[in-house]
Amino acid sequence: MSVPILSARGIAKSFGGRGWLGGGGGTKRAVDEVDLEVNEGETLAIVGESGSGKSTLARILLGLTKPTAGVVSYDGRPVDAFGAADWAQFRKAVQPVFQDPASSLNPRMRVDTTLSHVLRHHKLATHDTMAAEIAGLLASVGLDAAQFRDRYPHQLSGGQQQRIAIARAMAVRPRLIIADEPLSSLDMSVQAQILDLLLSLKASRRLGLVLISHDLNVVDAIADRVIVMYLGRIVEAGPAQQVLGNPASDYTRSLLAAKLVAEPRLARARRTAMDGVSAPAPIS
Repeated sequence: MSVPILSARGIAKSFGGRGWLGGGGGTKRAVDEVDLEVNEGETLAIVGESGSGKSTLARILLGLTKPTAGVVSYDGRPVDAFGAADWAQFRKAVQPVFQDPASSLNPRMRVDTTLSHVLRHHKLATHDTMAAEIAGLLASVGLDAAQFRDRYPHQLSGGQQQRIAIARAMAVRPRLIIADEPLSSLDMSVQAQILDLLLSLKASRRLGLVLISHDLNVVDAIADRVIVMYLGRIVEAGPAQQVLGNPASDYTRSLLAAKLVAEPRLARARRTAMDGVSAPAPIS
């Protein structure tokens, strides 16, 4: 059996400290005993309401936040034992795509500068090959180099900004993308285009993908497996068809009942059906 690209065992993250005017602020556990793994070419979706711990978990998986407890492993090796060379390899192999592309791009850098900086830092292009590499990256995300390479982020639409962010992530030829709500700041029509782009890149490059989302329509379209989180804990996990088609948890059923639908009367009926749904118990 192959080793997962990325796995997590017993991950917990607590936040706490002094409250207002120095009083006791208490401790909040944002992530609580989470286990997961993602394999080559697989899409794992992590879903739940705002405050469920999804984004904190994403930052832990990316190595941007240190867990209070538990172990994240890359290729079967715990990342907390990594040296500088190991971390450099990890940073190339596991790339983020963030929710707000405008804030993730340097406003003072043109598109070609943003991409060339990454390629030069990782020694993936020379002076002679840089222009061709940038053109290839832009083409891979559906943008014409002649039209877009000299633009600044403020001269791009939201969808174009997210395409540049994805091109930057793809520049280092990663094995895994961790995308935290990559569509939520975009218009509906643009969301479909970016979703198609992610699916195309995943298929052509055998990428693993961790998709953090609250949008079950997106999850239904792209996920192989689904993890449902509530207050930092996993309440349901399994193949997407099973979790979304025949959920075992009342909480998952409530999320599905709230899923955006085209018919307003049906949406109201679903919201009515959600009344009285109790808080879920975590899976054992």
